[in-house]
Order: sequence, then structure tokens, then C-alpha cells
Amino acid sequence: MLHIVNRIRPGRTFTEVFVTLSLAVILLWFGLMNISGASGNTVERWLAGHAFLHSLLPYKHYIMWGLGGLQALSGLLIALHSVPERLKRTAYWFVVFYSVGALSLMFTNPVWIESLGGFPAIGSGQGIIKYFTLLGLALWRLGYRHADTVMLLGLILVLGWIGGMKFTAPEAEGVAPLLKSSPVFNWWLTVHFDKQAASNFIGVVELATVLLLTGRWWNRTLFTLGLLLTACTFVVTLSFLITYPSAWNSGLGGFPYMASSGLFLLKDLALLAATLVLASRGGATNGR
Repeated sequence: MLHIVNRIRPGRTFTEVFVTLSLAVILLWFGLMNISGASGNTVERWLAGHAFLHSLLPYKHYIMWGLGGLQALSGLLIALHSVPERLKRTAYWFVVFYSVGALSLMFTNPVWIESLGGFPAIGSGQGIIKYFTLLGLALWRLGYRHADTVMLLGLILVLGWIGGMKFTAPEAEGVAPLLKSSPVFNWWLTVHFDKQAASNFIGVVELATVLLLTGRWWNRTLFTLGLLLTACTFVVTLSFLITYPSAWNSGLGGFPYMASSGLFLLKDLALLAATLVLASRGGATNGR
């Protein structure tokens, strides 16, 4: 049984405001991409590969529009200060159920890299596991007393699993275009590293960050350092939305129409928000 407080505190601190805006931006952008049809290929791919829902593929447009409407509405309810608390709670509960539904795709769709032998070589599921942290953020806004742990486990899951994949050739191929597009990191591939070496280095940093994050249970100083590295990681990945052209749907004219890679990167806004929550909580293990 979830331990939910009767009332969500108004967003007064910087962290609370950042969480609110992060969730609102993600929901509104995802919703508008669905309503506009820009996410049509993504919705079709997930429906076609679903073990139970593939028969709904002829209705993909209605599913896309319906989901987009709920996402955009929830984003508005979360963002608008004048919305009654009861409706805001409804919006956060939508995020909870939406995140759980998204996470269920790990068990119903082909999300593994077959050329690497399948599980645990995660492919398209990399974007799905980020919903674990979105789930934690929504529960935190609802007052669930163990939301901190959910968020932390979500960060560890993302950084650990994706960090481990950095040592594989397919992941190195995927990372290289992002690095090449960045004026901050493109020199890595021309001066010091080849593609695999650059990917390996990132993997080492991400796995080291995971180890530091476990310091919540044994060393607060290391945990704080882990949160700092986590925040830096997601600031960097979010910067690729500016530098990486393929984050935007060129077939629809680019910005503001996101491609699947852009939607993948945008979720890191929620992961950054969760990092700020954990930092503001000082590693506390109880409720808000």
C-alpha cells in the first residue's frame, strides 16, 4: 500500500520548480509530437513488435492521438500554477501509470541486440528504463515516502546498464555521431581516442558514478560526488539536443519536431531533476 500524504506541497524551492517544469516539458513535448503525428513511426514500431497489442496496429493513429492528448493535458495540469491540487494529483498519477506501462514494454517487445546475443545487451530498451526515474519523480510529487529510493535505483539502472553497454561495438557506433556533433567533445575522436576507446572511457565514468551513488548506503561524501557526476552527465547529454542534428525530425523541418533520438535525450531532463531532488534531500531515506 502506497503511503501518500493528503496534500502535495506547493513548488516553493528551486528543486520543486525544476521537477515540475521538467515533467511538464517532457509530457507536453511528447504529447504534441504524438498529436502532430511526428511520433508515428515510433508508435508503429512499438505496436508492431508488441507481443499482445500488435493487432491494434490499424488503430495506431487513434492510439497516438489519444496518448498524446493525455500527455499534453497532464503536462498542462502540472505546469499551470492555478490548477486545483486535486487535478495536479491526477496528472501525477497519470505519469505513474504511464511510466509503469512504458516499463512493461521491456517484457513485451524486442528490446535486445540480437547480434550480441540478446539479453542483457539492451538496445531500444535504453529509452524505456529511463521511465523508472520518471516514476520516482511522480511518486515524489505525490508524497510517496520511498520515492527517493525509486529515483536512485532508476539512476543506477540507467547509468549502470547503459554504461556497461558502452564497451560494445554497436554502442560505440551510436555514441560517435553525438561526440562528433559536439564542439566540446569532437576533439576526442580526432586527437586522443578512436570510437571504441571514447565509448569505453564514457562507460568507465558512468560505472564509476554508479559505484559512487551506492555511497548513499555507506558513505555520504562519495554519494555527493556521485550526484555531481550524475548531474554533469545529464547536462552533457541534454546539450546534444542543441548540437546533434539527428535529434530533430528533418522530414518535418527539424525543430521543434523531435526524432526518436531527441525524445530519448529529452528524458534526461527528468533524470537531472531526480538528481537535484536527491541532492536536496541530502541522501535521506525516509519521506519528504
